[in-house]
Amino acid sequence: MKKLIKRFKNIKPQTLLAHAVVTLLYPFARAVMASSQRLLIFTDCMTIVAAILLIAGVIYSLYLHGDFDISSYVMRRARSNAPKQTFEAYKANQKERREASFNYPLFLGVVYMAAALFIAYVIY
Repeated sequence: MKKLIKRFKNIKPQTLLAHAVVTLLYPFARAVMASSQRLLIFTDCMTIVAAILLIAGVIYSLYLHGDFDISSYVMRRARSNAPKQTFEAYKANQKERREASFNYPLFLGVVYMAAALFIAYVIY
C-alpha cells in the first residue's frame, strides 16, 4: 500500500493533463463530427481508447516491474559504443528511474473506462 501511495505522489499534473488532452482528442472529434447520437459515439470511442490504454498500461506495468531488464540490457549493450557496465549496475540504475515514474496509461484507462460505464449507465 505504501508503494501505491508513493506512486501517486509521482503524478505530475502537467504530464497528466497532456496525456488526458491527447487521449480524449479522438472521442471528442468523433462526437463533434457525428450527426446524431453524439454521446453514444463519444462513450464508444472513449471505451476503445480506454481499452487501448489498459493494454498499454499493463505492458508498461511489466516494464516498471523490471520484466524486460535483461532484454533491454542486451540490446543496449549490443548497439552501444558507451562504456560497458554490469547487469547489476544497469538494473540498479533502471530501478531508480522506475521508482520515480507513474503509469499514466493504466491510470487513465481505468478512469476512462469507469467514466464511459458511468455515462452509459446513467444516460441510457
